[in-house]
Amino acid sequence: MSSEHDSFERMRSSRQKALNKRQDIRVPIQLKVDVESPNSHYLFEYSSNLSQSGIFIHTGDPLNPGTQVQLNFTLPDQYSIRTRGEVIWVNDEEELEQGMGIKFLGLSLQDRERILTALKKIAIL
Repeated sequence: MSSEHDSFERMRSSRQKALNKRQDIRVPIQLKVDVESPNSHYLFEYSSNLSQSGIFIHTGDPLNPGTQVQLNFTLPDQYSIRTRGEVIWVNDEEELEQGMGIKFLGLSLQDRERILTALKKIAIL
């Protein structure tokens, strides 16, 4: 097997593990998200879905799993969220939605509650 195939299998495995660990409901939502990585690499992209514990960023230029980032986005009620996150998995397959799943790190209780309130309004839970 080639190392490219091995890399693909590891990526698929980490993606599947991340999907299996999900406990929070993810709601489809498009939010403009500013992503800053430690090397001052900036991405200005849109989310595809959001939960209390993370966000999926649609991008053709995903960062590597394990990369810690600073996120900034505004909820539909105009409440701004600024928090740290970690890239948990990436999808760079052309036939699927390209992007990266980011787990929130250090999200305040207040911000978590604001996200939950927004998700309930969107999903009518």
